Amino acid sequence: MHFGAHYLPAYVPELDGTPSEFYGKLFAQAEVLDDLGFEHLWVTEHHFHEYGGMIPDPPTFLAAVARGTKRIHLGVAVSVIPFHNPLQLAESYAMVDVISNGRLELGLGRGTTLPEFAEFRVSRDDSPTRLKETGEILLQAWSGEPVNFEGEIYQYSNVRVLPRPVQQPPRVWVGASRTDGTFRWAGEMGFHLMTLPYMYGAEHLTQSVAAYKEGLASGGHDFSKKEFLGKFHVFVADSRADAERAVPYLANYGALSSVRSPQGNTPTRRAKSLEDSVAKGEIIVGDPDTCIDIIKYWQDTFGITTITGTFFFGGMPQDMAIKNIQMFAKEVMPAFATAGVAG
Repeated sequence: MHFGAHYLPAYVPELDGTPSEFYGKLFAQAEVLDDLGFEHLWVTEHHFHEYGGMIPDPPTFLAAVARGTKRIHLGVAVSVIPFHNPLQLAESYAMVDVISNGRLELGLGRGTTLPEFAEFRVSRDDSPTRLKETGEILLQAWSGEPVNFEGEIYQYSNVRVLPRPVQQPPRVWVGASRTDGTFRWAGEMGFHLMTLPYMYGAEHLTQSVAAYKEGLASGGHDFSKKEFLGKFHVFVADSRADAERAVPYLANYGALSSVRSPQGNTPTRRAKSLEDSVAKGEIIVGDPDTCIDIIKYWQDTFGITTITGTFFFGGMPQDMAIKNIQMFAKEVMPAFATAGVAG
């Protein structure tokens, strides 16, 4: 099992401080994560709202984090493909890989937050095609050879993209939710998989993972050599009672996220209380043994190989967030065999 941290910040100015103070907290946490042996730090791209919109340009943020860390891999989960030109994506994330000396993890996705598409004046209708063509273009662009591509949307002839990444190529992940076709295409391409496993019932997740495995098989790839990432909110406490301290910050996060919830992407199993959420494994919250049991459930039932935790959310105080990270590293991570830094 691999472990990382995930930042989709729901910014609460009265608690988080100014934007500069807020970024300072994130950079300080990144250094703690690096020191404690977490393998990945992920950010999510969002725009125009306190829900995630404080990191609208992930490569800028990740390049800054790279300068203050030494070993942790730096990823985006996900880059919203319809909002970007694929050549510019190739350039920006190649820079992150070079600045970090080969620590980039790139997640691609179609995007699900419909207000952002409306505000950008971008249609989501052709997002499956854009996702597929961008995946192919990125691999060409990072190969060191000129890009020659003829697709439905993008056409390039003899375009040379700089810089060349340190990794050849950087690892590519695909963020998938409800569409089996996306799971299947990710497998066909041999990309790693990331999802929000708690958002959907076991039957749907099982079906989707089966589609991913079918894609892997058709593309000649081995599932046992691929990573399957699940993202969860995490709060580790000395006792279950002490874990209640996370409730107001989870509520702040939920209130902001509900405003931007993607239409048609409503959770099917979202519980109504902390106790129910923990019992259903929707969040990893409680004493260390409880957290370990929840992770083992997802590992054993669905084959998840990587857990990324949102340890800082909803205006949580910095000392509380750092203690949460430290508790997870000290009390939870040792219960699982790890294979060292991903790459």
